[in-house]
Amino acid sequence: MKFPTTGATICPMSTPAQSPIPERATKRSISLASSLVDEVEERTGKTGFSAVIAEALEQWLAMAKLREVVAADRSEFGTVSDDALRRAEEEWSASA
Repeated sequence: MKFPTTGATICPMSTPAQSPIPERATKRSISLASSLVDEVEERTGKTGFSAVIAEALEQWLAMAKLREVVAADRSEFGTVSDDALRRAEEEWSASA
């Protein structure tokens, strides 16, 4: 599936792939609220902070890609009708 905003082609059901060879880290300077930094460091220590930021960015990127998939689907097929949504919810409930 190709997305107009990025031109990227992805499989919408894919999971994040772990590179077999660790990528080289890139340094960036960011500004965060002190209270947020303090709370994260209480849980991870100073050495785990980058991993938390990397995980948060991976999750943000996955959600951005999901929004692109949804937008492309709505553009191609339109929104889901109330009737179709009701039927899907009934089928879901019946299978549980």
